[in-house]
Amino acid sequence: MTHVLIVDDEPLLREELQEALELEDLDVSVAESVPDALAQCAKMSFDAVVTDLKMPNIGGLDLLRQLNQDGYQGAMFVVSGHGAESSREDAMALGAVACFAKPIDTDELVEAINDAV
Repeated sequence: MTHVLIVDDEPLLREELQEALELEDLDVSVAESVPDALAQCAKMSFDAVVTDLKMPNIGGLDLLRQLNQDGYQGAMFVVSGHGAESSREDAMALGAVACFAKPIDTDELVEAINDAV
């Protein structure tokens, strides 16, 4: 089973994504911050990480950098409610498979995860 970590500081979005991905038979864990996500990644292996770009204190780009430093081999995806094209380009340069704008089309996200893993 594909194990996915969703990282977002917005509780409603985390829950919405978790429910949508679980309906597609994906095993989902959630984290509300980058430190929480890194702690979970240290304990468990994830096939894919889906992270928000903009979060308080430490953002999604920092998570991607740290995952790269830690040798993470899974697929990385970013979501953003902000139109900052440069941040999306930075995410892709850091190894993100795809960037999704909020509101997220969960069917597209599930398809991208399945294609990548």
